[in-house]
Amino acid sequence: MNQVMNQATLIATTGSPDSPEDRDTQLRGRWLLIAQAGWIVLTLLILALNAVMLPRYDTLLQSPCQLGTPCFRLQLTPYDLRLLHQLGLSLGFLAAYQVMLDAVAVSVYCFLGALIFWRRSADWMALFCAFMLVLFGGVGLTNILQDTLAPISPAWYALIGTLEVFGQSGFLVFFFLFPSGRFVPRWTRWVALCVLVYWIYLVFFINIFNNNSVKVTNLVFFTLLFCAVGAQIYRYRRVSTLKERQQTKWVVFGFVVGIVGFVLFLILGNAFLPKTLLKSSVLSTLVAGTCTYGFLLLVPISIVIAILRSRLYDIDVVINRTLVYGSLTGILGAFYAGLIIGLESLAGLFTGQASQPTVLVISTLAIAALFQPLRRRIQNLIDRRFYRRKYNAEKTLAAFNATLRSEVDLNELRHHLLAVVQETVQANSCFTVVTQEQPGEQDKQLDDNNIYIFVHPTRVRNVQLSVNNVYQC
Repeated sequence: MNQVMNQATLIATTGSPDSPEDRDTQLRGRWLLIAQAGWIVLTLLILALNAVMLPRYDTLLQSPCQLGTPCFRLQLTPYDLRLLHQLGLSLGFLAAYQVMLDAVAVSVYCFLGALIFWRRSADWMALFCAFMLVLFGGVGLTNILQDTLAPISPAWYALIGTLEVFGQSGFLVFFFLFPSGRFVPRWTRWVALCVLVYWIYLVFFINIFNNNSVKVTNLVFFTLLFCAVGAQIYRYRRVSTLKERQQTKWVVFGFVVGIVGFVLFLILGNAFLPKTLLKSSVLSTLVAGTCTYGFLLLVPISIVIAILRSRLYDIDVVINRTLVYGSLTGILGAFYAGLIIGLESLAGLFTGQASQPTVLVISTLAIAALFQPLRRRIQNLIDRRFYRRKYNAEKTLAAFNATLRSEVDLNELRHHLLAVVQETVQANSCFTVVTQEQPGEQDKQLDDNNIYIFVHPTRVRNVQLSVNNVYQC
């Protein structure tokens, strides 16, 4: 009788045996103060240099490039100026727009780095991310300092080049360290050293060699990128804990959305934009620059979310909804365009007028009628194909709910719970603990890799379980 009145606690352990449960990445004492002071000084220096050089940068952008003279990246040629006037725009407007884009990019990256620094500056991995965001966003992403300050003297050239090397290489080394702060596998530390050497060569020595070295540098870059992606896949499958896997999902989600968006922009731009605009620097400022910065901002935002956000498991919902509504938008858009073309062709055959308001009305009503049924079908398809484990878990728990309504014996309930947890969570081990007291806070914070299910046997008939409350990580 006492056993029935006690609370049964089911604990399922799902931690990765290959990784330690707690990883100490905290900086303490003198090293923490040095690192924090270094970040503050570096950030203030980069922001001050960018702010001071913005007027000079605007002046350079408004100076047309003369034929036969060296020009920097965004200076307009006489051909670009003619195209700009044809579009009804002035050189001053284009220069101001480019300055605004670069200033916003630098500010956002530095702000996100400051946010990580403010919340997690004692964690050296988070501090590394804060350094990386400030260096990459403040020096590596834009060309403000390279075009204005570096040419003034060799000393400034060396300083700006060094900051750019650390910013660009840190962005790639990040993938060898994130999220645990350790090189996994261990040999990737030598690859990280190769990344540093690569960017030193690219920033300081690329102009010494002939143009044939471009193919070699591109090959080296994609090799290093392949190693970074492979290291993340290995870490995710073999080493990462549950929380670290969710952090990885956030970062990968930001990168994938940014890359896919950028590729779609290139495809659509080459397909629909005029050829004269594609060959001009006007496009790189007005359209390409805006889209590139917009997509690249998704990367630091996803990194900040992965480091600071506590409810990391929301990423599964975000990815699921992105797949569903992205597919739904593409299918409905293609169907809508095809329906309009087909109906207008039929209308032209019978009435002699290709454009009919009725065609738009019929097409819109058809899309509205298809939206919900098609969304449900896509949702079920994605759940079965990409979330098969959760899909099966929901079916298993639905069957368990039906059994739970008629079950009154604690031992039978325990066996059912063990079976359900093993099937839905795929735990390494399961065991039950019968206790007289409510579990305290120390029990709730034992480990992120343990799953706890608390059942009050006296209220078994009132329990309704779902995927969200069967396990808590």
